[in-house]
Amino acid sequence: MTYYKTLQKFSVFSLYNSGMNVYVEYVILDNLVIDTLLLWAAAITLKIPYRKYRVLLGGCVGAACAVVSVYVTGYGTYLVKTVCLVTMCIVVVGFGKKLFWHILLTVAYTFVLGGAIVGLFNLFKVDYLTESGEYYQLNVPLFVYVLAVALVAFLCYSVVFYVRQVKKIAPHMAKIVVTLNKTYRLSGFCDSGNTLTHDGVPVCFVTKKFNGFADYFAAEVLKDRAVAVTVTTVAGSKTVQAVRAKVACNGVEKEVYLALPAEKCQTVYNVLLSNEFCGGVQ
Repeated sequence: MTYYKTLQKFSVFSLYNSGMNVYVEYVILDNLVIDTLLLWAAAITLKIPYRKYRVLLGGCVGAACAVVSVYVTGYGTYLVKTVCLVTMCIVVVGFGKKLFWHILLTVAYTFVLGGAIVGLFNLFKVDYLTESGEYYQLNVPLFVYVLAVALVAFLCYSVVFYVRQVKKIAPHMAKIVVTLNKTYRLSGFCDSGNTLTHDGVPVCFVTKKFNGFADYFAAEVLKDRAVAVTVTTVAGSKTVQAVRAKVACNGVEKEVYLALPAEKCQTVYNVLLSNEFCGGVQ
């Protein structure tokens, strides 16, 4: 889907019409950025599994179609845009039941975004059209504005998500002291459901690495001091590596095994504690 009306001539560096230059890199980047965001937003909304490279590839298809549409006039323009839209969505989500809804939602988001952009330009009195009213003219390319808004939205979402996560787990957070080759003051999460032990020693999980842990862990593994711990969850059983350490929390100090989680996770705390440390946390 192109964000430019039909342009008549194309060269390697720019598009020309009536003595006006519209640089092709702007055309490509504008469509690449906007189409990629639209395809991603539609997939996220519909909760369709996707791969990042396929979303980007879909945006590339949209950018290519924007350039191709320069040479098409009349009803052929609508055909090119329709084929472009369907191809973009197929690239992202493939064939399936949700393809139709992904196409519809992408179209809906296109109109919403287009209306929002025009509305903001009119609100702030940004002169974005030429005298003939056929092309937008901006000192800063459109994709820069879109990326800026997307970045601000992402930052706001990240802050809100972080604050909500912290509020939710705050009652179970505790300050801990972990002793490896030296002492570390970290944050821990008291998990009353973590009853895992190995040879009678409680097992804690390092969910957020801290300086010095990776080197210590690697050294213990090379010295053959690490142990294999079997972790059983609803998804099945997995074996993880663990090393000896000492943890102090809530007035309780114990020898523990520090293990890496079976799957990558992002947490605001460093260590998921054993339930043996949870006596002082309700």
